[in-house]
Amino acid sequence: MRIDEVGNGRSDDTAARLLGLAEFLLGRARDTGGQKQISMQTFLNLAKNMQIDLTPETLQNMASQAPLSGVFMPIEPNSGVIKFKGNDSDPVAMPVNKAQDIVASAAKRAMK
Repeated sequence: MRIDEVGNGRSDDTAARLLGLAEFLLGRARDTGGQKQISMQTFLNLAKNMQIDLTPETLQNMASQAPLSGVFMPIEPNSGVIKFKGNDSDPVAMPVNKAQDIVASAAKRAMK
């Protein structure tokens, strides 16, 4: 078997590649503070660039099953938008005095 034949045409390989794309897009949305959604057409074009042939119906079916169901919100028919799951709350900030105490104790340990 040649290396380019490994995984070709397998549905679990397709799901894994889509999961990787979805995780990348979700991470970018988190990093940039953007909305955790993308247009269906844009997602399908990105998948096509990765040599994954999808239709909106196929994506909707795959998104309702594991492992993609852990990343996508349920896709509504004819909505044209894919929404990602994720924690929408901001992280709890550490008080300044606690941060200073941690840095001071680390500096003391480093000096020993």
